[in-house]
Amino acid sequence: MSVQNYNLIEIIALETLERSLNMRYDICTCAKCRKDMLKEVLAQVAPKTVSVTREELDAAVQQAREEHQREINHVVLKAIDTIDANPGHPPLEDRKKAFRRLLERILQDRGLDFRNYHIDLLKRRFALRIKLNNLSSYTEYMNLLARQPQEYEKLFETLCINVSEFFRDKPVWITIRYLIETLAREKMRNNDTSLRIWSAGCACGEEMYSMAILLREVLKTTLLHFKVELFATDVDKACLNTAQKAEYPKDRLINTEPELVSKYFAVSGDNYRVLESVKSMVAFNYLDLTSQEYLKDIDILLCRNVFIYFNKELQHQILKQFHESLRLNGYIVLGKSENMVYEMKNYFEDTDSNARIYRKI
Repeated sequence: MSVQNYNLIEIIALETLERSLNMRYDICTCAKCRKDMLKEVLAQVAPKTVSVTREELDAAVQQAREEHQREINHVVLKAIDTIDANPGHPPLEDRKKAFRRLLERILQDRGLDFRNYHIDLLKRRFALRIKLNNLSSYTEYMNLLARQPQEYEKLFETLCINVSEFFRDKPVWITIRYLIETLAREKMRNNDTSLRIWSAGCACGEEMYSMAILLREVLKTTLLHFKVELFATDVDKACLNTAQKAEYPKDRLINTEPELVSKYFAVSGDNYRVLESVKSMVAFNYLDLTSQEYLKDIDILLCRNVFIYFNKELQHQILKQFHESLRLNGYIVLGKSENMVYEMKNYFEDTDSNARIYRKI
């Protein structure tokens, strides 16, 4: 086993740089910039050279990490910013203009308008696709979309990450159960047989199937009194296809009571399939909240963890349209991390602040 000289600082700096760049977006990560960033780091941190065998190297690196990782982290982040501000080559593109052109191309090609989405969130998601395709700029990625239109589907899956579960955020569903009980009593008292519920941004369907199950559990035989219409919409066509298949892995049922699983699901290999009695209650359709006409006369509107994608102006615009979609005294349910836009507080009253449930006034 031969002994070789290794600069432990360079090894740690290189791995730290790569890890940091994987979490960064909207900066040049070409080979030259990476090389210059590493050179900047090594100019700031004194080398630590050891003579060890290959087998001994891992232990030596680990010990050096414990001694120098914090310092290297700081220097790496500073080096990234320094080289990004002063790259050793002409800019590959005006990134702001190129990003705007990319969003306009998507609108032109596919009719989806992301221009009012949260920019930082969008850029992080685009960065994932750009890096996975070994590209370095928005312009290169725009050219890829033109050459390989199938990339659009992968991009939309990344932009609209839809991870959900049945009865997600269980305390929220306790309040929703109360809303259903209250609405049902009021409607029966007023001889109103219509019950319309809309999940706007339904992801893979778990939320609206949860609602269908809850309706069957709460209303039982009185369900027959109502003309129940459950609408579920999304811009992600792959998610809509999954929802219509109604078959899910076991981990999506982690919040579902065992008796409900046995009552409303059938085992299908390693997955669980929603029974037809529940599946048939829900209508899934494509709908882009930024550009298409909204549903009307809605009693309960679920729009959870969707507003995180939109800037304040678009949130305001959508909430105004949701207000028009709801019947008087209808309810809207937002995500736990979302709040009612201040300008809309004269249009909705807070019903349950913890569950983010508001009533149209």
